[in-house]
Amino acid sequence: MDIQTVLVFILAVLTINLIIVGVYIILVLREFRETVRKANYVLDNVNGFTDAIVNPITTIAGIISGVTESVKAVKQISSLMEKEEDKKKDE
Repeated sequence: MDIQTVLVFILAVLTINLIIVGVYIILVLREFRETVRKANYVLDNVNGFTDAIVNPITTIAGIISGVTESVKAVKQISSLMEKEEDKKKDE
């Protein structure tokens, strides 16, 4: 009878322990879910911020590229005109 009492006591202690651990795991998972939501919110804000910065920079890079190509085109046209003038002078 003494062993049965000890086993019932151990079973009760283990059951209480498992219930406490289960409740603790549920609380930790809720906190983890809230942390993930906050991290997602922060990442969304960072994504919006980087988009706000990248779009103007991309536009500026496109403008600079266009100006560079325009300058190259003007140089080529002027070099062609100089060649034609040199040909006319040689004749």
